[in-house]
Amino acid sequence: MHHWLFIFIMTVFFNHASAETLQNIKIVGNKRTITQAIIKQLNVQYGQELTRNDLLIIKERLGRIGQIYVKNISFKDGILRIEIEEKWTIFPVPMITQSGTYKNRGFVLYEDNFLGTLGTFAPGISWSNSILNYLIYYQDESLFSPIFGIKFLGMKKSEIVTFERNSKTLETYESRNISFLIAPNFLYKDQVFKLGPIYNDKTIYNGLQKSITNSTKGIFVRHHWNAYQTTEVMYEGFVTTYDLYFLKSNDHKYIIQNEASINWNIPTKFNFINFGIHGFHSNNSNILFAKNLGGEDGYRGYNKASLPVSQNIGALFQYQHKIYAQLFLSPFYEINSSRIVSNNLNGKLVSESTLGIGLRYYFKKISIPAVMVDFARNIEDHSDHFHLNIGLSI
Repeated sequence: MHHWLFIFIMTVFFNHASAETLQNIKIVGNKRTITQAIIKQLNVQYGQELTRNDLLIIKERLGRIGQIYVKNISFKDGILRIEIEEKWTIFPVPMITQSGTYKNRGFVLYEDNFLGTLGTFAPGISWSNSILNYLIYYQDESLFSPIFGIKFLGMKKSEIVTFERNSKTLETYESRNISFLIAPNFLYKDQVFKLGPIYNDKTIYNGLQKSITNSTKGIFVRHHWNAYQTTEVMYEGFVTTYDLYFLKSNDHKYIIQNEASINWNIPTKFNFINFGIHGFHSNNSNILFAKNLGGEDGYRGYNKASLPVSQNIGALFQYQHKIYAQLFLSPFYEINSSRIVSNNLNGKLVSESTLGIGLRYYFKKISIPAVMVDFARNIEDHSDHFHLNIGLSI
């Protein structure tokens, strides 16, 4: 009994002795970022005692900020010294997409450290097959305080929605969508919670004729669990996103949509192994509220927006092998089970798998591909798909 009491007393003593009082904070390496913007992310107070565990929490918290790379953290004589390296701000970023009959050309003025506050501001325009598209995006998850921020999205986009089997086009639509979203957020450790109003206006064209027009408004909810960025271009661990939409259409129908993805990234020195699970469900099988798959990680067995579905569940395995600098060769395998929207084949359930290979060239120190090239073989459908994306896509 005395032995365990002695260990307890000594543990408390040494933990207390190892803690120092925070007197000053020095940020080194920030040429563009406002010092106070980084200090705000720490969520600490002067006069607070910092332990080794507190320093680990601070390092992880900063490691989840996409705009900076933490080189070193030290705490001595009451001074917390943080050495960082700022990531690039790309300005402008091209938007070039080619996938099947779908194409999009334009650019985004992408500012990933807006006014040095670690916020992202991205206005952009592009021309797709038939109309002018636009994007207005702003996000700062710590705008008001270390744990409160906001996201705004305004977007108009057009997609060619086709349904193909055995390399033959059975039906083709053009989908035009206008969306507006305002979502305040709350941060809790490595998790982000967002909730706010959303508006969608979507029109389906067959040729030049409108076939379906509808609009919805409601509430958008998101839970995002971010991983810790251990390298310049990849996160380590799990990254999860869950989106929930409560919507009401102008014909007084209530729509509930669920969308979720879980990605597990495993760095192996210079290379990466990626596992992913993704799913989507809508209680309305109308094509206006369908999830369009294709042309991005996790949906590469189809041309972009070529598979309009009301339900989907799938899994992805990918290995990214570093060839040179930020250039990676990426063989992948994916399986999907999808419920086609009721306008096509009466809502048939389609289960397919995909085998392919791609090239990724990442923006330096930014975890998104600058150039993405994919070639995929749909095993069940026996069709081949090529996808090219340069810069961002909408």
